[in-house]
Formats: sequence, structure tokens, C-alpha cells
Amino acid sequence: MPNILFASNNIAHWPTALAGSVAGTFDSDRVPYSIAMSNYETLASPEFAPSTGDDTWFHFRLYVGSVNEYRDDDLFKAYDDEGNIVLRIKKADNTRNLLAEMILYDGATSLTGFASSNFTFAKLGFIDIQYTVNTLKIEAKLYVNGSLACTLTFGSNPNNYSAPVSFSLGCAFTDGLTDVQHVSEIIVADGDTRNARLDLLRPTAAGAYEEWIGSLAALADDDPTTGMTTITGGERQTVSLTSYGGASNISNFVVVSQTTRGQNSPTKLKHTVRLGGVDYDSPEIDVGFALQYNITDYQINPATSLPWEGDDLSAIETGFVSVT
Repeated sequence: MPNILFASNNIAHWPTALAGSVAGTFDSDRVPYSIAMSNYETLASPEFAPSTGDDTWFHFRLYVGSVNEYRDDDLFKAYDDEGNIVLRIKKADNTRNLLAEMILYDGATSLTGFASSNFTFAKLGFIDIQYTVNTLKIEAKLYVNGSLACTLTFGSNPNNYSAPVSFSLGCAFTDGLTDVQHVSEIIVADGDTRNARLDLLRPTAAGAYEEWIGSLAALADDDPTTGMTTITGGERQTVSLTSYGGASNISNFVVVSQTTRGQNSPTKLKHTVRLGGVDYDSPEIDVGFALQYNITDYQINPATSLPWEGDDLSAIETGFVSVT
């Protein structure tokens, strides 16, 4: 199973984003809302740890209800750790079809190709993007609803481009100031994301530990300016989660947080899961003064050392531990 580098269906991760509630524009059995993007809007992801291998995969669900023939706005851009655009996907110009144009960069020139199939119109579809980079090549592949639609390849890497650490999403397919494009179930991984789905479980009540200051409601209000806090190292806070109703086979269970700290606060934290009365803590995570995104991927059930099953989540608690 791949390592999950970024997972989101939370507007708190996307400055200026709004939650969308229109039925059919997201899968309400898995996530509570879509990320609704208004005309000309661009949403930038937080930075995430780059893939340690050659491949970075991006996945998201997409709903498009209108399209402008004469515009060629961006849908997706990926950036490396120096801020270079390494890959761009946009609407093809002068067509009312949902046709994508992909542009791959090596720092000196670019390659361009057009998708062999259109995105889905007025129906929820899904996009997967494979970006491969090493010393010998740079390559991008675009998959539309699981099918390969475009491939671009450089046979060298003259400027030593590296794996992406952030990306942006844009309104490539809107036709007026009141139109909305919807994205959801966003995943970045170091392996194949085709057929991947994201189920968002949110805090609902206190768990075994209640040592941090503040309201639990602040952990689930989709507001990055609210949360819980502590000034003491070694304090734990755990929460129970909304029930899981997805498939019985689960590839990864990830814990995500956003953090910032003050001058006198602990400088690190750990994510934790609690199963059967036992705490399983992540490695330490440095906490900076700026708002940052943190993720821990529990690829297997730490209580059993076996792959996750749906029943494992019925009594799980998640949380965090302050570290001085």
C-alpha cells in the first residue's frame, strides 16, 4: 500500500474555500461536504513531505456543471520545494468540451499534450495524476475516471527537478460569476491512487484523555484559527470519531492536524491512536510558529500488526501529545 502524503476534505486546509452542500457534487456517505470553488478562484494546498521515491500521485473527485468555450483556466498545478511549477493541467482553449491540456516542465522548456477523453459533465468523476521524477527522466500521466488520457515524458532532468511538495486547484470549468466547481476526497500518495477513496472521520466526543485546554468543538469547526492548546509537555488529548460506514478493507488510516505555537508552548507534538486501552504514538513532529499541516499514516493496525478492517474503527480514539 502507498504512503499517504496528504489527505483532505476540509476547507480549513484551503484558504478562502467554502463548503458545498449541493447533492450529487460529492459523496455524502464518505465526506460531509464538497470544497466549492467559485469562478476564477484558486486554492493552494499546505506543504507536505515529498515522496521519497520516484512517484507522486494526486487524486481528487471532480464535479463540473458548466464550461466556458473561450477560457483556458488552470485546474491543477504542482510545485517543487523551490516554488517551481513542475506540472500544469488546464482547460483546452476554444472548446465547450471538458477537455484538458497538460503541460510538463523541466526548468528550460515544456511539453504539451491533450487528454484523449473528456472529464465528466454534471456527474461526479475522479482524476488521478502520476508525476515521476528522477535523475534520468520527468514524466506525467493523467487518468480520467481510471483510464489513461495523456502521457508526457522528458528523457532527462537537466535542472534536477524534485518531487512536488504542494499543489493548487483552480476553476478550469466554470461559465459565469455564479458558477461553482466542486472537488472532494483529495489524496496525495507515493503510489497508485486509482480506485482510492477518502472517508473523513471527525471528532465527536472526548476520549480517555482530556488534558488540553479548550472546546472539542473547535477541532471539528473547519476554522484554522480555533483549536485546543497546552503550555505543558507530556499532556494528552484523545477523541472518539464519527462512525465509519465504508468498505471493510482499508488501505491506510491517517491522522491529520494543523498546528501553530506561541513563544512559551511545547515545540513538538505526537499524533496518537488508542486501541484496546493502549496508546500508539507517532514519531515527534516539530511545531513551528506558522500554521502547518501534519499527517501520520498508520498503514497497519498497530494493535494487531495486520491490515486495517472496518470493525477496527468502531472503538478507536485519535489525538495528540504535547512534547517539550
